[in-house]
Amino acid sequence: ATLWKENRESSKPKSNGQILAMAANYEIKKGVVDSIKRLPSDHMLRSVLEPLPAARQEVETLQKSFNGFFGFDNQATERVFKEKAGAYTVIHLAMHGLLDSKRPVLSSLAFTEDHNPTETNFLQAHEISKMRLNAELVVLSACETGYGKFEAGNGIASLARAFMYAGSASLVVSLWQVNDFATAEIMKHFYSNLAGGMKKDEALRQAKLTYIEYAEGIAMHPAFWSPFIQIGNTDSVKISRKQGNTFYWGAVLAIIVGLSGFGLLWRRKQQNRRTEA
Repeated sequence: ATLWKENRESSKPKSNGQILAMAANYEIKKGVVDSIKRLPSDHMLRSVLEPLPAARQEVETLQKSFNGFFGFDNQATERVFKEKAGAYTVIHLAMHGLLDSKRPVLSSLAFTEDHNPTETNFLQAHEISKMRLNAELVVLSACETGYGKFEAGNGIASLARAFMYAGSASLVVSLWQVNDFATAEIMKHFYSNLAGGMKKDEALRQAKLTYIEYAEGIAMHPAFWSPFIQIGNTDSVKISRKQGNTFYWGAVLAIIVGLSGFGLLWRRKQQNRRTEA
């Protein structure tokens, strides 16, 4: 409630109206010589991270329609995120989320490993809370990003709360481990709804309904579509679309109108000739 009150009273963030989206790659292998040493616990965590092929597709879909920065492979690292995150209206992170139920401040998001000497590529909750973000919406397309241990007088300790401390007015997070493909589908519909002017909560609700409409078999089970929830400010958010899409569809519309007009004139001429004959 305290965070909600602070977000309501704070001024609207100044950002560029664009999306920063990243899809981590867990299949990049380290070189023969690795001069950067990691803690055994970091090695253990990274060794169990499964590839997320649909995460890349998720971000590529956003890249086709919106303006912004879209990071893949070595451009989806903790260092790059920290450098760029403060300028964007929407932040979308498609990667594994790691919950530490005993020490919530150590819960983290797993970025691509680039062997940076100063960043572990596990962005932890305590680091996030110290950042200064201007995002109107943060989407954590990862596992258990909204779940955490309840602490008396402190609420739910989670990655979501860390982003709210950092200044994000609104988040979309998950309550349990999510399916890679189902997540990609829901996010595709979610952003389409946002771009159409829907409020954040309604955009997510409609995205789930669309997913259910086309899902089949076990994929219709709530475990696949219901983990994502929206937290914080529900107002709509304006996202900068790529002009190419607008020009393309405008050109198509102009051609259709032109052909229709030409067809109408041709038919009138044919009718006039028949009348004269």
